[in-house]
Amino acid sequence: MIIYDFPANQMSDVLCAKFLTLKSMDCEENKLCLGIDLGTTSVKTCLIGGDNMEILHSISKPSHADIQSDLGTKGSEQDPILILKTLKQCLESIPATQKQLINTICITGQMHGVILWSDQAVKQNFGKIFEDIEGNNSSKETSNLYTWQDQRCSSEFLSSLPKPDSHLPLSTGYGCATMIWLSKHQPDILSRFGNSGTVMDFLVAGLCGLDKPITSVQLAASWGYFNTKEMSWNFSQLTECGLHVDLLPYVVCPGHKAGTLQQVWCGISPGVTVLAALGDVQCAVYSVLKSQQDAVLNISTSCQLAFPVRNDELLPLTADSKCPVQYFPYFEDSYLAIAASLNGGNVLANFVSMLQGWMKCFGCNIEDDKVWDTLMDLSINKTNSQTMKVTPTLFGERLDPQLAATISGISPDNLDLGTLFRSICCGLLDNVSNMMPVSFLEKNSINKLIGSGSLLSRNEVMRQEVIKHYGKLTVEFGNSCDSATGAAMYAVRYCREHK
Repeated sequence: MIIYDFPANQMSDVLCAKFLTLKSMDCEENKLCLGIDLGTTSVKTCLIGGDNMEILHSISKPSHADIQSDLGTKGSEQDPILILKTLKQCLESIPATQKQLINTICITGQMHGVILWSDQAVKQNFGKIFEDIEGNNSSKETSNLYTWQDQRCSSEFLSSLPKPDSHLPLSTGYGCATMIWLSKHQPDILSRFGNSGTVMDFLVAGLCGLDKPITSVQLAASWGYFNTKEMSWNFSQLTECGLHVDLLPYVVCPGHKAGTLQQVWCGISPGVTVLAALGDVQCAVYSVLKSQQDAVLNISTSCQLAFPVRNDELLPLTADSKCPVQYFPYFEDSYLAIAASLNGGNVLANFVSMLQGWMKCFGCNIEDDKVWDTLMDLSINKTNSQTMKVTPTLFGERLDPQLAATISGISPDNLDLGTLFRSICCGLLDNVSNMMPVSFLEKNSINKLIGSGSLLSRNEVMRQEVIKHYGKLTVEFGNSCDSATGAAMYAVRYCREHK
């Protein structure tokens, strides 16, 4: 059975059901909860009414925060000031009367990445960052954001490091791996700073004026060298690597109150509760999950297929970097079984950019929307494109960072653009299905797949490919779920529990 759910200007049935479930557990009457998602390519905010669980305001803006790394394509860095500038623009779009009613803020965003900052960045300069965000990051108080896409840690480098005391392996792009690399190759960068965290942790520290950053176990686990059962960093291994462990943030459980807003922030009053930051995958799943028999396929910049598990016995005893399914902390002492691919919408976006570059060589400038619309029209009915095989691992994978994209089966009768684009979309789903096949989901009593994310909501070809690969399950599509919404919903839950 296939369920299509794209209502105009209203919440999906999935979210409606979730809201109705929570309705009897409202926050303080007339108080609102704000969810913030600091994503890889965009910043999103979602405001939910605590009295009736209504989404009152939601907006997303591209951050355009990528900057050139001194390592070239091996590095992936962003300007944190541009991310905060985009967030400010999102907050300014919320009506003043609504901002005055906000009483809880929950922040989520891109996992794995790391930013470093000095004590002065919080104590003196953070307020200025928000009041006067004009240029790029010229502050000496913060580093660039090293993102989850960073490839500076080669397989050889990672294999030279101590084995983590964790059920989760270490990969390039993970916060601890990046900092260890910096400590060995660019120690002057680490020596300038006294704190580290995800970009979300940096925001929380600044809003609350924290002397020491706080992160949640969801984000700590995404950095590597963290034991989730003991709730502890692998201090001995990190020290052996030469990393100063006092850089690391304190780790708390989801739902921990990090502090309160210390000053007026874009019209939001001081004293508002700020929760410890959460992982974007966890929040995205939380926004739509209704049953323990549901799995969520989220495809936006990257791709994740996940479902919750409560049986700790399923967790591997030691880290296995070759296993395509990893178990990350979720909520209420449960875990998410996640097949996380580094390849998703970013592959298609690069394909579009390549086409535009080719066209410019012939003096043609074609806008993004025109390219996407044309690709959709050309590929929508290309159902017999199996002769061309595309392995679209353009950005490698965590289990094999050296993977490259390949194309095979090219013949004179399949060189049209529609077939090529369809084959790339098929390849993306082939890649996910190889990581977590439908048989694995069925074995774990999953009977429904919920498709979410910007790529699925905008791309009918991708939805067709999902059905082709996972059609044995009930497949449900909806475009109202995202990490910002999940963060806001979790803030509502916090209000309910602390009313």
